[in-house]
Amino acid sequence: MGKKIKYSCVGHGVLRAFILTMFALIVYSLLISVISVGPKVNSIFYIILTLISIIYGTICATIKAGSNGWLMGILVGLFYIVALFIVSILCGKEFAFGIKEITRVIMATLVGALSGMIAVNL
Repeated sequence: MGKKIKYSCVGHGVLRAFILTMFALIVYSLLISVISVGPKVNSIFYIILTLISIIYGTICATIKAGSNGWLMGILVGLFYIVALFIVSILCGKEFAFGIKEITRVIMATLVGALSGMIAVNL
């Protein structure tokens, strides 16, 4: 009999990733209100924050589930990015699915899968 996927663990991981993202964005916004940074630094920060959040969410989901790390990671990465796109649209950003967004989805999926494979062995 096959193992069941614990979908609540995926939701838990996505929620933890979003909490980390919100906390880091608050700290970063306070920091840039004091220090002036360029748009290139902002872009790099957002990419690194997204990857760290996906890694953290995947580790939490995989440890809670106990198995299927790669699948948990892929699902956390995909749901996180989809939720991020939805929040962006709700905040007024116009949605255009281009090469930049495709790259983000692929990057989130790969980072999620890799961190899930690592987390299942912790």
